Amino acid sequence: MMRVMGKYNYPDEQGSNPFDVEEFMYELGIVSKDIMKEVQERVKYGDSHFVYDDAIPFLEAVRSMGLTTVLVSNATPRAREIVKEYGLDKYLDSLIFSCDVGLIKPNPRIFSLAMKIGGFPAVHVGDIYEMDVIGAKRAFVTPLLLDRFGLYPDVKEVKKVSNLNDALKEIQKMVEIEEIQKIKTMQPV
Repeated sequence: MMRVMGKYNYPDEQGSNPFDVEEFMYELGIVSKDIMKEVQERVKYGDSHFVYDDAIPFLEAVRSMGLTTVLVSNATPRAREIVKEYGLDKYLDSLIFSCDVGLIKPNPRIFSLAMKIGGFPAVHVGDIYEMDVIGAKRAFVTPLLLDRFGLYPDVKEVKKVSNLNDALKEIQKMVEIEEIQKIKTMQPV
């Protein structure tokens, strides 16, 4: 499903990822028109949402490091309410939602918008390879794949973490390396 959704760079009329049921069924190897019709009638995006236990500590730690945090999300206008409902807005410097900018991940332009706010080099933590990793790479952003459920065992070309605590450790390493590089470039030759 994510492979199919990752083929698009622009949102649907609600601001979310377009979903082509026929393309999805083709990916599954199902070519029955009757089954495709039934799936099309049943496919709907859910409205359930929650915050993982490691999300707030992660955001607090990133904030304490002095890093700029930008939420980039393929989302409908309802996402803004959800962010406020959970109090996440106090940890974020900016929100970039597909419904507002007319772009969705993996389009590299949505990542470029985030970099205008957060600067470069940048790190993107995302849980969908086809949208987050591919999009980040296309925008020259360092991707971290948050693979909580081991859905990407074959992905080897990108750093994977299973939780946000591990993501934080990786970001801390990157910050240390970046600081070392800054020190090296400031030394007289």
